[in-house]
Amino acid sequence: MRILTTATTNWFDDGCCDVKYLDLWRNTPLSFTSGQTNGFGWHTDRHDVFLLNDPNGRIFQKAANLLLRYQFYPDTMLSHYGDFDLGNGRPMQVGDRIVQRIHLARLFGRPLLDVIGLTEVTQVIVEPRRRGFAYATAVPHVEQGQWSVQVLWNDNGDLTLTLNAISRPAPQEPTRNHSIMRFLQKKAHQAGIAHFKKLLLS
Repeated sequence: MRILTTATTNWFDDGCCDVKYLDLWRNTPLSFTSGQTNGFGWHTDRHDVFLLNDPNGRIFQKAANLLLRYQFYPDTMLSHYGDFDLGNGRPMQVGDRIVQRIHLARLFGRPLLDVIGLTEVTQVIVEPRRRGFAYATAVPHVEQGQWSVQVLWNDNGDLTLTLNAISRPAPQEPTRNHSIMRFLQKKAHQAGIAHFKKLLLS
């Protein structure tokens, strides 16, 4: 697969042992820093979404708990294993690393081909009416960039979500893959927002 992509790929794997990548890639550097977004090929996305009216803040607390455990994308699209998943149930903190398993193809509902990458939590927001986090990509990732999500409980009770992302394909990734990567990225944003709204209402 290295001929087709520079990403770490995996066939027929349910991701049960992805914790190993936290150790394997523990000391790999980040591939994105602030101010790096000058030049050609960067994509910027922002989604501002009204979720629901939450007069007593109960749903806000649920949303905060989901976000700070990275419960956002549907498992059929992306699964993950982070330092905060290592057994004590704590929410994420700055410096935590997250192994991401992106499901490119499935067969009869089971994984066929996955791309595996690594991100690191760079910001955690814990405020009375605002919760969320941001992460940046590390070297074992097919993209370079930063992604953030937050929920805001407004004074009028409206609960809103904001997703921001800035990214580009990793420089070594073949140009022929850029269009499909961008398509899948935009599809993932919409699927993640829809899935998160579904989780809040479940």
